[in-house]
Amino acid sequence: MARILFIFCLIALCKGNTPNGLTLEQVLILSRHNIRTPLVTNLDMYSPNKWPKFKDSDAKLTEKGVLMESYMGEYFAEWLANEDFIRGCPKQEEVHIYANTKSRTRATAKAFADAAFRSCNISTYHKKNIDIFDPVFHPVFQNSSDSFIRQIKNEMENTLKQVDLTESYLELNRILDIKNSDVCKQKKICDLNKNKTQIVYEEGEEPDVEGPLLIANQVIDAFIMSFYEGFPLENVAWGKITTEDQWEVLTRIIKHNLNVRFGPLASKDIGKPLLKYMFNIFRSGNPRFTMLVGHDSNFCVILKALDFKYFNVKNQYEPYPIGGKLMFQKWSNGVESFLKVEYVYPTFSQLRNSEKLSLAHPPQKVLLELKDCKINESGFCSWEDFIQLYF
Repeated sequence: MARILFIFCLIALCKGNTPNGLTLEQVLILSRHNIRTPLVTNLDMYSPNKWPKFKDSDAKLTEKGVLMESYMGEYFAEWLANEDFIRGCPKQEEVHIYANTKSRTRATAKAFADAAFRSCNISTYHKKNIDIFDPVFHPVFQNSSDSFIRQIKNEMENTLKQVDLTESYLELNRILDIKNSDVCKQKKICDLNKNKTQIVYEEGEEPDVEGPLLIANQVIDAFIMSFYEGFPLENVAWGKITTEDQWEVLTRIIKHNLNVRFGPLASKDIGKPLLKYMFNIFRSGNPRFTMLVGHDSNFCVILKALDFKYFNVKNQYEPYPIGGKLMFQKWSNGVESFLKVEYVYPTFSQLRNSEKLSLAHPPQKVLLELKDCKINESGFCSWEDFIQLYF
């Protein structure tokens, strides 16, 4: 580490936040898809109120999602050009944009490629069988032994007990008017705070929950997507979310749902296929630019599996915002190489207001740090230290 600091002490001039003398050599982005329709079809049973109707079917990227991803693509094109990394059309072999098989991830990849590399005919890649989840992105256990699954269930149960969601559930009860809903009449779930969440595990499927945490997560996801999509505020949760504090209270449920399902032990096992894919690219140095388009579960798993330090997602309420990008950058001074990792994502208001993004009006950016790859004051750590994190 002292050697790295010595090198940076020799550098006198800076370009932006990047010390002069460093050249960007490789970029790998893990991206979440952009704005989509709600994932489930049974929302009507949770409230007597009428839900806003999206134009597209469930779990599809919306037209606005395409627009906002195009803005992200344009921003990155500008950033890459500013760093003298890619100007104009790159060679096909220099760029690899790979999406999970879901419609929303494939559409996100295409929207980004079309905008970032406009008129360059850069193709996107996904597995041919779009009826199954790509194993690289599928958040399922690689180890299905009885002893390991018992450990996972214990991890999930312990995490479930750690957070008190009473305030969140009571607020959601009020917003939904759940006492007068079909789920109350038919399934006797009339108070989310009084029912118990159950851990669900099926071999070959991602870890899950059922009960209040599942219901609440589905409902709040629908609220957020309708907010992003630009529905009139009286149609977002029927106008009952009026403050930032309410959003913060409600989205605790989304954070807790992901933390329960993808704890540190689970993430290290689930993340193996995606991590292997990523580190093969890091070690080979090719292609120069890669974007992998997945889901919030992939973000949760990779961040925990690599053991990133805690960071605050500013100007957002989702833990892993729609359209967000986890950006791994390899920089070199010709002698040694360095890693910088940043989380780049559109803010809550940028999504709501369809704000065009650029270097002059950028998305939010947060510097990240791995616990086992200490960064210097410029945000860089040793590439060699980083590359040893995954074998």
